[in-house]
Amino acid sequence: MRRLYIVAALLLLLAAPAAAQKATVTRSDGGPMKIDVAGAAVLNKDSALHREWIVIHHTGIPVKLEYEIGVTAERVGRDYLYKSDIHVTPQEPIAALEIRFLLFDVWGSHIKTLSFTRVADLEPGGRQLGQAAWNLYSANEASEFYASIAYVARVRTKAGRIINSDIAPVLDEARKFSSKFSAEDLEPKRPAPRDI
Repeated sequence: MRRLYIVAALLLLLAAPAAAQKATVTRSDGGPMKIDVAGAAVLNKDSALHREWIVIHHTGIPVKLEYEIGVTAERVGRDYLYKSDIHVTPQEPIAALEIRFLLFDVWGSHIKTLSFTRVADLEPGGRQLGQAAWNLYSANEASEFYASIAYVARVRTKAGRIINSDIAPVLDEARKFSSKFSAEDLEPKRPAPRDI
C-alpha cells in the first residue's frame, strides 16, 4: 500500500506545473491586417493597423521559442487559414511539446485558442518545427483577427518528465485584451467526435 502512495505522489510531481516559473514577455509587429483575397481584392484594404504578436518565454520550460512568432490570417485558394512559422530550441532531449496561441479580435475579445502539438525526438540545439495551419471559417473572422499570444504550454522530456507552464503570466497578458478571459479559455476546443 505504501508503494502505491509513493507511485501516486511521483506521478503527481511529474505532471505538476513547474512551480513559480519566471516569464518574460516580448512584443512584435505581426504585419498589416490587410489580406489578399483574389487578384486586386484585399480585406481591410483601408486599414493601417498591424497585428500584435506577443510571446511568453517561461524560464522553467526546457524548450525556447525562437524569433518572434505569432499567427497570421491568409487566404489560400478558396479557404482562409491561420498560419504560423514555429522555431524552437530544446535545452534537453524532448519527446513531445505543445505550443498554444491565444487569438484576439480587434475589439479585444478572445476568438479561440489554437494548439500545435509535435511528437518527435528533438535534441538540444536549434530546430525549426515548420509551419502550422488551422482552418479559419469566415472572411469576417479573418478580417477582425488582431493579436496572438504564443507560449509553450507543456513539454514531455525523453526521460518521461512532463512539465506544464505556469499559466499566471499567460492569464495576465490575455486579460490585457479581455478582462473576462479565464483559465478555461486556455484550453483549445476539440471538435465533437463524428459517428462512423
